[in-house]
Amino acid sequence: MSDYFPKDIIQEILQRLPAKCLIKCTLVCKPWRSLIQSPSFIHSHLRRTIHSNNQNAAVGLLLLRAFAGHDNCTLDSLHWDYSETGEHSKLVNPYPYIKQAIFSPSERVVVRDFHVVGACNGLVCLAVDFAYVGSHTIIWNPSVRKFVTLPRRCVSLSKTGQHRASYAFGYDSRTNDYKVLRSTSNRYGKTPCEVEIWSLLRASWKSLSAAVVPEDFMFGVYNNRNVVPGNVGPVDKHAFVNGSLHWVQRRTVGEDKFILWFHMGSELFGEIMMPEGLTRERCFVLRYEESLALLDSEELQGNCSKFDIWVMKEHGVVESWTKLFTVHLHRRMLEPFCFTRSGELVFKMGGSGRRLLKVDLKTEEFKYFGIDGYTCHFMDSFVESLVLLGQANAISY
Repeated sequence: MSDYFPKDIIQEILQRLPAKCLIKCTLVCKPWRSLIQSPSFIHSHLRRTIHSNNQNAAVGLLLLRAFAGHDNCTLDSLHWDYSETGEHSKLVNPYPYIKQAIFSPSERVVVRDFHVVGACNGLVCLAVDFAYVGSHTIIWNPSVRKFVTLPRRCVSLSKTGQHRASYAFGYDSRTNDYKVLRSTSNRYGKTPCEVEIWSLLRASWKSLSAAVVPEDFMFGVYNNRNVVPGNVGPVDKHAFVNGSLHWVQRRTVGEDKFILWFHMGSELFGEIMMPEGLTRERCFVLRYEESLALLDSEELQGNCSKFDIWVMKEHGVVESWTKLFTVHLHRRMLEPFCFTRSGELVFKMGGSGRRLLKVDLKTEEFKYFGIDGYTCHFMDSFVESLVLLGQANAISY
């Protein structure tokens, strides 16, 4: 075909194809394979896909559902903005291949616990705890069926179970790099955190000095009610917005809360003050479109809950906090998951995740959804991409 069409025309055509079609196109000829696997093509294809999804309001939502036994885990991709019927397509379970990549055939290991740390640009970060062996972190692209296992960390975990690790995942747009932030701390936050960051480009962990880490940093400790067995700690609700990770934090002295951010490019921490007038009983950070959102939750009498939803119009500018909605729901024990592209807010009900609630913030109308026998652990926006396709150390399955 290159004899009939210029290379730039071929590239323009290929960039308009979905990721799964491009995987097949790599088998056509070596020039196509080399082009599609190049970092520049992968980056351009990702930008085009994100722009197309934004224009069409068609962003899939990644939903992890699990049977009661963790060995029977399944990962499903839901497309709520594509269809109101809630149709989903089941993805190939990567866990058998992950175990093969990490352990020898003679080792009998069992997945004791796992967390979806986050999803970004088609990549999913998983923290997996293997019984009697320890935890491993994986970066996975379900669209191209490739994953990278991160090396064991510099900071070791106590075998007594008194220490645990918490994770967060994000993207550095300046260097086109994906990074995992890991914090190791005493289970009850009684000792300072040891913090390190892994880079896909560096393919290694780097410890952050104590001078960089704030004294009030208690990643994974704010929501102590989410503590789980094993060395993989809870993935505290965090939001990746404007190149930075954000968490709700509490001062080590007093009950004052604030938002802590970590910039993936500079690898530095900073603070954002909350808007005035919050009850601050239970606060959550989420991404609302391209802005940082803060949900202030309060449980009322009569089995009711109230949610004030604030959005920071200009990132880092405290004066730009704007209250967009106040929602009253005749439900309690609601945990926010994410905003859909159409602006609805998804909640997990009762802490179990067996039922989800999707709320129209303007009308306060709601819908239940879920599948019997499954439990929802994570939900967020998702876009298919080719990231990891040309990665030398990525494992295919």
